[in-house]
Amino acid sequence: MIHIKELYRLQRLMNLRLIAGQSGLERTLTAAVLFEYDPSRMQLPDFYRGDLVVTTLAYARGDEQLVSQSLLALMNQGIAGLLVKTAYFRSLPGDVIAQADRLGTPIFLFDDTYIEEVILEVTELIRGKRHFIGFDEEIDELLRGGLTAEQVRGKFDRIDPAGSARYCLLALYPHEHMPRLDEQIYAMLCEEPDAARQLICMRWKRMLLVLRRMNDEQALDGGAVLQEICALLMRAGVRLDALHIGVSSVRTERSMLSEALSEAVYAARTARLKGNATLDSSELGLYAYLLPIAENAFARQWCMQTIRNIRQYDAENKANLEATARAYVLSDMEIAATAKALYQHPNTVRYRLTKIQKLMQMEDSAMFLPMLSLTIQLASIMEDALER
Repeated sequence: MIHIKELYRLQRLMNLRLIAGQSGLERTLTAAVLFEYDPSRMQLPDFYRGDLVVTTLAYARGDEQLVSQSLLALMNQGIAGLLVKTAYFRSLPGDVIAQADRLGTPIFLFDDTYIEEVILEVTELIRGKRHFIGFDEEIDELLRGGLTAEQVRGKFDRIDPAGSARYCLLALYPHEHMPRLDEQIYAMLCEEPDAARQLICMRWKRMLLVLRRMNDEQALDGGAVLQEICALLMRAGVRLDALHIGVSSVRTERSMLSEALSEAVYAARTARLKGNATLDSSELGLYAYLLPIAENAFARQWCMQTIRNIRQYDAENKANLEATARAYVLSDMEIAATAKALYQHPNTVRYRLTKIQKLMQMEDSAMFLPMLSLTIQLASIMEDALER
């Protein structure tokens, strides 16, 4: 847990000085958020309790009344504190100071340091204590989809406050639980500040998501980013053979973060399902459709009811319909290959498939084989999801 008073530990903040709100120095920080917008279009719900708002007040240059209106509104919203760079104002209005003292909202001034560096350093301080935790809600909402482009950009601004011209996402999915994965990476990043400034790591469920930040001069593609991250993991002492890694395409639009996240997560899950060490999102193939379908409640229910019917028949008749169906799909729907895999006669395989066709009520349907393949693959995806 980070308290506001720990801002004094930041080395790059020039002449950091507290001018109001001393009683709030024990407040907890959860995020550093940039505020450089026209206040007439400011959405106060975008700022939350625990936010340290960082600003130059550029939007209000020469207008102290506008400074008062905007900062009073922010403090009344319940933010944790304010960091103001003295680029346009060397001091703040008296009513802002008085309100900060009443509410216990610490206000700091600082000079010269680039505001992006301040946000990155505060963010690193916060994440260092939390071991990459803190964005579960944002990631869940982004993966669910349905957000407007503006809402996605807002989520991105919270994850990457300093901004990135280009970015690529990787999802690290351990074979088994790896409790020290984030600790190993964090320790390595503490020793390599240049790498730390290029990466944002976020623990999500059993995965560790890594956002590689790039500027316009860094013309890296997904393959180059993957090589770079693999080298970093090895320097951190992480066993690459204990991970499945999914890689998104490189993006330039912050509004495409939902798609990039889905690409990385789906690629990692597909790598796990196929037994691959790494997978680029361009190699998803049919899984680009199967994985989203597997997240639909109706599709899951329909699929599992079919599997339950097959399992019930197997239990009542001591049959092996489910094993035959899975082997058939894994054998690319070839009778001879399935028979060989099961050590059965091809006619036995045909007989069992006919039984499954009747259980699925698709005796006269040309869609039986596609539906069987879809059902078995969806079931495998859902079973893997239960392990996460």
